[in-house]
Amino acid sequence: MPISMNRIAVYFVALICAFFPTLFSIASATEANPGKAPHATVKTPHVAAELISQQTAIVPGQPIEVALRFQIIEHWHTYWQNPGDSGLPTKLKWHLPSGFSASAIQWPYPKKLPLGPLMNFGYEGEALHLVTIQTPKNLNAGDKITLSAKADWLVCADVCIPEEGDVSVTLPVSLDAAASRIDPRWANAFATAQAALPVAFNTRTNWKASAKLAPQGLQIDLTPPTPPQGETLDLQELTFYPYQGELIENAGKQVLTRVSEGFRLFVPVIDPLAADLKTVNGVLVSSNGWGGGLGSARANKAVEIAAPVSYAKIENPSIGGAPKPKIPEEPLSAVSLLATLGAALLGGLILNLMPCVFPVLGIKVMGFVQNAHGDGGALRRQGLAFFVGVVLSFLVLAGLMLALRAAGQSIGWGFQLQEPGFIVVLALVFFIMALNLSGVFEIGTSLQSAAGQAELNAQKNPLVGAFASGVLATVVATPCMAPGLGASVGFTLSQSTSIALLVFLAIAVGLAAPVLLLSFVPAWLKFLPKPGAWMETFKECMAFPLYATVVWLAWVLGSQTGNDGVAKLLLALVTIAFAAWAYGRWQVKKPMLAMILAVVGLAAGAVLAWPADELQTDAQGKKIDDGWVAFSPAKITELRAAGKPVFVDFTATWCITCQVNKRVALNKAEVVKRFQELGIVRLKADWTVKDPVITAALAEFGRNGVPLYVFYPKNGEPQVLPEVLTPSVVLAAIGAAK
Repeated sequence: MPISMNRIAVYFVALICAFFPTLFSIASATEANPGKAPHATVKTPHVAAELISQQTAIVPGQPIEVALRFQIIEHWHTYWQNPGDSGLPTKLKWHLPSGFSASAIQWPYPKKLPLGPLMNFGYEGEALHLVTIQTPKNLNAGDKITLSAKADWLVCADVCIPEEGDVSVTLPVSLDAAASRIDPRWANAFATAQAALPVAFNTRTNWKASAKLAPQGLQIDLTPPTPPQGETLDLQELTFYPYQGELIENAGKQVLTRVSEGFRLFVPVIDPLAADLKTVNGVLVSSNGWGGGLGSARANKAVEIAAPVSYAKIENPSIGGAPKPKIPEEPLSAVSLLATLGAALLGGLILNLMPCVFPVLGIKVMGFVQNAHGDGGALRRQGLAFFVGVVLSFLVLAGLMLALRAAGQSIGWGFQLQEPGFIVVLALVFFIMALNLSGVFEIGTSLQSAAGQAELNAQKNPLVGAFASGVLATVVATPCMAPGLGASVGFTLSQSTSIALLVFLAIAVGLAAPVLLLSFVPAWLKFLPKPGAWMETFKECMAFPLYATVVWLAWVLGSQTGNDGVAKLLLALVTIAFAAWAYGRWQVKKPMLAMILAVVGLAAGAVLAWPADELQTDAQGKKIDDGWVAFSPAKITELRAAGKPVFVDFTATWCITCQVNKRVALNKAEVVKRFQELGIVRLKADWTVKDPVITAALAEFGRNGVPLYVFYPKNGEPQVLPEVLTPSVVLAAIGAAK
């Protein structure tokens, strides 16, 4: 029977209920509650940032305490003022009314954040960056003052993402100091953050701190006042966080010992030693708090020191030294997987808007309605059969793609782009697809006719016909896949079987979802936009990403075959463009002539573009410019036997991450200078063209793809750097090794 209005109402109510929590949260966030200071919240996928005030009102001439508050998702972190071996501190650029001024950020003490062989300092979960705002005296009662700032921060997990946002808080002005009370919403957050601020060590207590610096390490001596009767100094674990960067070995083991004068902390330092340091400034954090002269600061865990430095030989009490670095694992994070599945789902939905798919959606659903003869259950079963047809079709495609991946698994992901012939074929295919999307010629009409025939056959057996329509919908959509789904399909080749299947399943769900939903609620058909000229414009716009991809492929080919190879490819593209134009001009009036011209032009283009065998080895065996030497295992053995440190860059021209790392880190002047100062020999393992020697070297580190960065110190085990580099990461890695 037909779907009743009551049933449609139930669906509508369910939909509203699904969105109600989101609508409620939005309304709550924007509601101006009496007595509470409204503020703007910036939300990213990783951080919710807002500016909050400890006081509920501004009293003219009196300072107020505000904070940039971060709520960081699990497994991600931001950074302290000295981020450690990599990272960036959070910054605030204030936009304040006239007469107002802001202090520098007051930083609660951080926690250690290990990253492979490196160590960073920062925050997880909730983090407050405290600032004191000085207010002018010439304010009028009842005015509302908005304090705003632009915040910049770096949030990291396996990868790092720079983020920013404009935050603000609005407060009323009151001449009554009693009216400016502590805002109960933020009382606990401010109390926790303020308790984590380091206490001034030398000026507010009778403790004394001094430091000795030597190549062996940094020795910090802490001398307490005469202990009060009955009180025992029981510092159990002490960690030093320096304000200066490039001073200590951040991942090194810090050792606390009891001496007759008090306590001594040994901290390993980087090489070369800082030769002009007058004072060691930083924060000392005690795991069990401070006592013996700090009085009320007993509960505080952090103190701030400014210890004068002397250069003298010291003993190294460290047992075991710095922890041995491990090769970092790089699993696909849950956030990355969800983002990829979301992109695949969106790509499947976009397929429904393509001219080769969209016009048949309504026809399919109306066919289902007619075949159901008023039976709502039969209509839904046909929609489900269509859904199953699409899903199974995409799983078949997934099987083919996984078979290709399995064929190349032994030589690693990316092997296709090591073959100039493969690059040529890929460039020609993408160029032909782009010409089709630009309207030079049309393909896919015969496939749409087949889909229409399937609808006629559905009259005989509705479920079988609906299933066949799902299969043919996948086939009809195939010419339109590349613009929206090329990245998602390519992503599957570098992932496990289960993840690849999930991606293809998401694409299938996106393609099949509209028909499935309309079969359950056919009344929604009236909301579909009518096919029109907008669809043709949308299709033509989708050609430009493909043209850009062809440019990139030509660039990759140039690194393998030189300018001659690129010129041959461009000449082939011109030939194919002519053949496509001729086919489009005569494909209706003279189809046989059009087909002959198309075949001849395609064959001629392929012959012109195909690279000569002797050019495929041009990138091998050459001295690399800018101080880089061609990689070989024998070269590493030779250099290490001579006592020289070695840095190896496993890279490829077609690896975009490799190129970014080269520009932002490896080619930076300060990094190159440091390599030269330390006498580090830099080897480039160029995997742009297939090389079994480099493939085997990658496998030794558990990798089958690039980028990979390995530092071999003079002595000890090789260290693997993160996949995403910054100058500080490289400098810390090559400077920390002994």
